[in-house]
Amino acid sequence: MSQQRLLLISLAFLGWQGASLVQAAPSVVDALKLAPVQKGIEYDRPATDEVKKCTIRVEKKKRATAWVVRDLNGKVLRSFADSNKDNVVDTWSYYQNGLMVYRDIDSDFNGKADQYRWFNVAGGRWGQDTNEDGKIDRWNRISAEELAEEVVAALSQRDINRFGRLLITSRDLANMGLTKEVAQKLAVRVKAASATFQKTTKQLPKDSEFTDFGGQRPGLVPAGTRGLSKDLLVYENVWAMVQQDGQPQQLQLGTMIQVGNAWKLVDGPISDASGKTISGFFYNGASENFGPAEGAVAAAGPSEKMQQVLATLEKLDQQISSAAMDRQATLNDQRADLLEQLAALAPSRQQRDEWLGQMADMVSAAVQSGVYPKGVARLKSLEQKLAAKKGAADLATHVLFRRLQAEYGLSLSQPKADYAKIQENWLKQLEAFVDKYGNSSHASEALLQLAMASEFAEEPEAAEKWYQRILDDFPKSTAALKARGAITRLTSEGNLLTLQGTALRGGKVDLRQYRGKFVLIQYWATSCEPCKADHSVIKDLYAKYGGRDFEVLGVDLDYSSEDALAYLKSNRLPWKQLYEPGGFDSRLANEMGVITLPLMLLVDQKGSVVKSSIQSAELETELKKLLNSKSTRTAKRR
Repeated sequence: MSQQRLLLISLAFLGWQGASLVQAAPSVVDALKLAPVQKGIEYDRPATDEVKKCTIRVEKKKRATAWVVRDLNGKVLRSFADSNKDNVVDTWSYYQNGLMVYRDIDSDFNGKADQYRWFNVAGGRWGQDTNEDGKIDRWNRISAEELAEEVVAALSQRDINRFGRLLITSRDLANMGLTKEVAQKLAVRVKAASATFQKTTKQLPKDSEFTDFGGQRPGLVPAGTRGLSKDLLVYENVWAMVQQDGQPQQLQLGTMIQVGNAWKLVDGPISDASGKTISGFFYNGASENFGPAEGAVAAAGPSEKMQQVLATLEKLDQQISSAAMDRQATLNDQRADLLEQLAALAPSRQQRDEWLGQMADMVSAAVQSGVYPKGVARLKSLEQKLAAKKGAADLATHVLFRRLQAEYGLSLSQPKADYAKIQENWLKQLEAFVDKYGNSSHASEALLQLAMASEFAEEPEAAEKWYQRILDDFPKSTAALKARGAITRLTSEGNLLTLQGTALRGGKVDLRQYRGKFVLIQYWATSCEPCKADHSVIKDLYAKYGGRDFEVLGVDLDYSSEDALAYLKSNRLPWKQLYEPGGFDSRLANEMGVITLPLMLLVDQKGSVVKSSIQSAELETELKKLLNSKSTRTAKRR
């Protein structure tokens, strides 16, 4: 066996020693013996009789060289790459159905993996292993759902250290813009979380498995609330569904907070079987009264009947995810039945409303996606039932709004849809909803859609009116962030523009550093094809005029910086790109109220906006006009 093959095997069994790419090719058998450092990864493992049909070759992959294992049909199974051209493998990638799902990375090139990343259908986690012992020390990125899955894994393995890595840290608390009082209250709950975790490990068997995640949508606690100096995105009353001895069991996870690209825990998990509940921290029933709610009522765990329904629901969800289109309507109908059953079995009105609200959300989304058209009738039926119930006004309004959205989406999908009439009717419905239910939680959402529709219709004054109403009536809503920025953008011409942040590849960028030049600001994303088409036009202009008098500044609104970086590797743009996580919900997007792409603004030499919305076809004409104007002024001064 060659030294290369021995080295490859040692990667799997002897601590990830480097594998040279300049020696003889390893065998497919040896290459397929490699396994991910982290456990639980689902990736393709060809059967013994299929292995001999696989191939392994050196391939060039952008800037890297890699040993690539492919099956008989050419589908990639593994890729072991040298990213820094030192002829040693430092990146080990694993694939499922041709898609990369996981990667081990040796970023300091010392022969040991120190980063672990999940991709595509496996999720988006990104873990850091500081001491290179195979265990994740911190999460650079993890979604709320993946965080819940990690909690269950830590419980199942009785791993208090694994759980501890999911908690808010003292450093996080210091950097979150909290007042001292709020930080102390959060610290008290975080400190108690590990003890709660230890108690819960005694109630869950070691073979418990994560099956589902749930909770109300995350909410943005705006800066200024109780002295906060930064916005906080939080999840309250989060739960995970666990398979326990063949039966579903609900696990309360309490409060989560987004810190950078990672969600983090505040509380320790509690099994519903304990009869206890975790009170909300940010939304506990007392306006802006952060901290544990007084007198929180303990809720009983789900009844045997509820557990049976939950188990059926779980199986149905698995069927829906892989069902053909002609089966989707029937399966979604069954899912709605089960959610209504859970609402009827719920021990409290609050839990009943949560299940019915979830059902309305699910049905509306399924109608709009085109797989469940008769869901509209289902929502109407639920509205009628709620109209006869006392104390159900808020839920009835929620169902009404979801029904209106479903009808709008369904009408657009009709073969002979009259889009102008449908849009006109939709706007009338939104206005009527706002007039009648102006105090409801959905009124701000309706107002935002009215404002956006006015912008699309090129009616900036009407749009500004709706945006202003959001600020007046719902100043602390998520919609208010977008509305405030949109008004800034719509009224920006002639005004000084402030724009600063972190560049995609690092370093600070401030629009003020471009004073003395005309600046084109392009908001874009890799999912926006017109934006990418604009890049060729902008590059030509940059080649002609860039330098002393003209500059370009990009603002990337991708949800993942990896998407932008991958695009820019093969589409080089010679200007800086600002980036912050969050996509259309990021600070950079909200500051200018970006609602659609492409969007480009032109700024003069003093930093004031000349054009708040300009198309690529207009750019050169407008730029020549500005440059000629500058030349004329310069000549006159002489």
